[in-house]
Amino acid sequence: MDVSSAPTRYAEALLFAAEVVDAATRPPHGDHGEEALRDPYAREMLRHQSDWSWCDNRQDVDLAAGGALRATVEYVARRHATALPDHTGRAGEHWSDVDDCLARLAAALRFAAEAAEQAWPHRLQQVLAPWVRQRLAALLAATDRAEGLGILDARVRRAVVLAWQYRSVRHELFADHHRQGRPPAPWWCLDGTIAVRSPFDGYATGQVPSYALHLTHLDLTMGRGKGELTVAHSGTVPLTAYPVTITDSAPTLAADVEAEHRTAVADALSALGFTHAENWRPPS
Repeated sequence: MDVSSAPTRYAEALLFAAEVVDAATRPPHGDHGEEALRDPYAREMLRHQSDWSWCDNRQDVDLAAGGALRATVEYVARRHATALPDHTGRAGEHWSDVDDCLARLAAALRFAAEAAEQAWPHRLQQVLAPWVRQRLAALLAATDRAEGLGILDARVRRAVVLAWQYRSVRHELFADHHRQGRPPAPWWCLDGTIAVRSPFDGYATGQVPSYALHLTHLDLTMGRGKGELTVAHSGTVPLTAYPVTITDSAPTLAADVEAEHRTAVADALSALGFTHAENWRPPS
């Protein structure tokens, strides 16, 4: 999908996500309840169709893509908050071309991700870009012949929300790193498996690293896992990756890893919800 085809193809693909949620839920008050939820969403999507007419830079494209995506995320959330689940039938019984629809939705969400990446470039692109594409591909894979409507609904909703969160994190990472006067950069978490942080380095000294901790394997019941810490400096310095092993809920890195990087791992795990992970900080 490209910008020239986005005004129609992008919206059509997002509307499939809304159709899935509609099929999997039953709003109260019959047709009136249906219209009360659907009509505002339809008007919002039509309003965002005009956004494409004034796109003449990368930030504009991101705003146009983000507007329709945000409207879809809000509709999905509102529908599930106010309607009852109705998972009657299988996915293929509702859409004979369900796999094609999923593929178009995946293309639309990749387009939204790429729009954010183009608008808000960052050194951690090498980690984030392949990660989000792999997650979207897994969530929107072709259906199993016996897949129920409830399962399809759950993974479509998760993919749409993930795409919106990714767009937001890309913007915040860029702002944290380049814009003066913001609060200290927090850890931004995605999907419970990746945490990123990019402190202010507006003068491009190269002395302030950005971090990404990606957990590739995780067993919370056993307190074990594996992952990788990526350290990115400004300029042309190559990214550095350090393997991370979690045993008995505590992280282990190679002996030659610097103390500040060890602290970053502890802070990232804490942000991802590991209780008392801050206690794993190395001594000052």
